[in-house]
Amino acid sequence: MEETKPKSWCALLVEVLTNPGKAFQEIVKNPRFGAAAVSLTVINLIFAVLTIPKAKELALWTLENNPSGLSPDQIEAGRSIAANAAAGSVVVAAVVGPWVIWLVMATIMKIYAAISAKEAPFGTLFAVSVYGYVPALFGGIIGSIMTMFTAVENMAKISISLAVFSPAESGFLYYFLTACNPFTWWSLILLGIGGATVMKNKRSTGMLIYLFALWLIFALISGALGTKVAAL
Repeated sequence: MEETKPKSWCALLVEVLTNPGKAFQEIVKNPRFGAAAVSLTVINLIFAVLTIPKAKELALWTLENNPSGLSPDQIEAGRSIAANAAAGSVVVAAVVGPWVIWLVMATIMKIYAAISAKEAPFGTLFAVSVYGYVPALFGGIIGSIMTMFTAVENMAKISISLAVFSPAESGFLYYFLTACNPFTWWSLILLGIGGATVMKNKRSTGMLIYLFALWLIFALISGALGTKVAAL
């Protein structure tokens, strides 16, 4: 009997959005993530690079409007440093950021597997994290496009989270809603489905409750810390 040829990583990236249950079954059978991870990183980097001019503009605008009252000579001396630092931080965040997220999410799911006494290879969980990142990438792309077409003085207001519905631009509710990102939720749902598939659970309910409980804790902490920092 002829074996079915494994689907390409590109096909799986599409199918994880249209039929995640079936896609993750394929990913668990063949947990290869290298090509998908590099491709997602490159896409993330491309859109991040497009925002570098705006990042430089924001850095210079912030320098020039520094409330500490820098002298013209100090501002001029710091312009090049600020612009280069902004560009460098954008590139580093775009390249390193996804890998850190994948590592963290795979570790979180591994902890759940340990608590549940389920067998779940870390490499397979990492593959699930990579493919489950696609919605978050979409959110990042939308954010990059918004950044490119937003005036520098309004860039702090850019958001694809529920913070856009907040009646104020500070306070606990605002910072809590900033963590309420529909694309993050979408990714968490995919991770719940994928993680449950790795652990051979018939239902993903337990994993989803676990992931969203951790997200809620993160959102509450973000709201509290954001409020405290803003008050300084």
